[in-house]
Amino acid sequence: MAPPSYSDIGKQARDVFGKGYHFGLVKLDVKTKSSTGVEFTAGGSSKTEGGAVTGSLETKYKIAEHGLSLTEKWNTDNSLNTTVDYDKLLPGLKLTLDGSFQPNTGAKGGQVQDGI
Repeated sequence: MAPPSYSDIGKQARDVFGKGYHFGLVKLDVKTKSSTGVEFTAGGSSKTEGGAVTGSLETKYKIAEHGLSLTEKWNTDNSLNTTVDYDKLLPGLKLTLDGSFQPNTGAKGGQVQDGI
């Protein structure tokens, strides 16, 4: 019988400087969930050397009894993306509708995917 591995001891201390720590970058991520079940995720980042600020807002809503999931994303590039997932069509089959829209140019796009 081999002796147990203790490589995870001190992992949290090592992660202080390696995981989630970005030099020269300020980053903020906020997540919350409303009483009706809508999940909100907002995030932004900026380089400390005077770089542009980038950010995004994402909302996610699930209707479990109907097998629907709706995700909407909006970022600072003024791009709107919507994803609708439906997984009650057939057992083991998931249907995904993706759409995108850029209000400043009027560009639109979309696609339908199926997954097993």
